[in-house]
Amino acid sequence: MFSNSTLFLHHTSTQLGFSIGESPGWTGLLANAYTRRADVLNRGFSGYNTRHAIDILPSIFGTKDGDGTSCVGNPLFVSVFFGANDASLPDDRDHCQHVPINEYESNLREIVQTIGRKFKEDNKPPIILITPPPVDKTSWDKYCRENFDELSPRTNEVSKLYGDRVKSVAKELGCSVCDSFSILGGNGKEETYGTYLEDGLHLNGAGNKLLFEGFIKVIQNKYPHLAPMEEGDERGIPLEGSLWKDLC
Repeated sequence: MFSNSTLFLHHTSTQLGFSIGESPGWTGLLANAYTRRADVLNRGFSGYNTRHAIDILPSIFGTKDGDGTSCVGNPLFVSVFFGANDASLPDDRDHCQHVPINEYESNLREIVQTIGRKFKEDNKPPIILITPPPVDKTSWDKYCRENFDELSPRTNEVSKLYGDRVKSVAKELGCSVCDSFSILGGNGKEETYGTYLEDGLHLNGAGNKLLFEGFIKVIQNKYPHLAPMEEGDERGIPLEGSLWKDLC
């Protein structure tokens, strides 16, 4: 493992983010960008909402030497991506994923603050919050009927509202935001942003690429010293080790 790492705590889109199907997932693309610079630690949990996230935080971060600090070292940054499941509608009783929006905001606040307490005051990594992506309701309803003979109701409008709470928490706690809803065109027409979704909910190859590009822009704009250093850059995370030709 390299001396640097980046840590992701996310729901389904990041469990699938390391997909090796026809197109790579967005966390896989990020890992490629940080090759020989940092290890990407992907903690994606399919179907989880923020209630579940709070429950699993201790197992992800743990403690080191009993002093309460994180056992994952000192990440370059941590990102948190929850909301697509929280934003499922309350009448979806069979799946029990819905979290009321005020509780969702409170849960996000607790997640950020809990992560922050795992690191010493002078060495806290930036925390980047990612908004829920848009929802192509027509396609998602069709997918659920064909595959499960039932609905798991979601709407684009509600997803946007939950994303607004992400931005509110980020502003309050000094986090950065990667607005996946806007990046994927959620404010536009369903037939447009739907082209970035595999089934109306999860990102396809094009959507993963857009999210990766949007996320890396946040790093480059907000934390240029943490971006992958390329030739000609004055700052960033350089390649680990000497180039092979310099060893000859």
